[in-house]
Amino acid sequence: MHDNDFEWTLWAGTVGYESPVRARVDAAVGGGFDRLSLTPIDVTSSDRSPGELGRAIRDAGVDIELEGLMTWYPGDRPAEIPLTAFSADDVLRMAEELGAVSLTVLAGPACDLPVDEVAGYFAALCDRAADIGARVQLEFMPVMAIADLPSAHRIVDTAARANGGLMFDTWHFFRGNPDFAALESLPGERIFAVQISDGGEQVQGSLVEDTFLRRLPGDGCFDLVRVIRTLDRIGALRRVGPEVISPATAAMSAPEAARVGREHTRALLDRARS
Repeated sequence: MHDNDFEWTLWAGTVGYESPVRARVDAAVGGGFDRLSLTPIDVTSSDRSPGELGRAIRDAGVDIELEGLMTWYPGDRPAEIPLTAFSADDVLRMAEELGAVSLTVLAGPACDLPVDEVAGYFAALCDRAADIGARVQLEFMPVMAIADLPSAHRIVDTAARANGGLMFDTWHFFRGNPDFAALESLPGERIFAVQISDGGEQVQGSLVEDTFLRRLPGDGCFDLVRVIRTLDRIGALRRVGPEVISPATAAMSAPEAARVGREHTRALLDRARS
């Protein structure tokens, strides 16, 4: 089993959303990741322009994924969620200036719009992202309006855009609606990336609180081997990476968190494919 079986993204949650971008770049390069993720907050808090920041990261040999767009369809968003301060125009402009290769989008906590209308907004976003050479991956979350895999896939399928697909997060899958039948029937090419983490047997506090208490792959109770085998079988296991938002990884340096996250993820992938 060789590392080049997969493409690797270092998701910001593993090294800490507050970690300096320079530390993430060093961790990605040293850990063998070819991409890293930034949020709009990272971009606006940088002392460099988006264009300068993007060039510096790409010059280090790492591509950029911009994650956290929440305002891609109309509706109220809680002001206490910092990402709601960024419009779709803001994020698309950042993505273009950064040279980002993909956007990860989320739903808000509630949505009163019909599914077909939401799919229309997703399609329009995909068309705008295509103009700057980026793909769009919709991430379902059990605490948001697009809560599970079937709901997210219906939107992506209805939108029917070649550059529109899904982000599959194992934590959201198992803590929400772990619908293996829906996963097994999915066209694998519609899953653009897989974020891998584990979880405890019981939810600690609310789901929102528990999402910050994830575990390294193999250190929890999720049936990750089954889900990895299913993803592999449908051809969805191409771009992978740890997303372990945890006090354990937060206590590590960025390079150490990246290394440990990748080692645990690599061991899981090997076990699932053995």
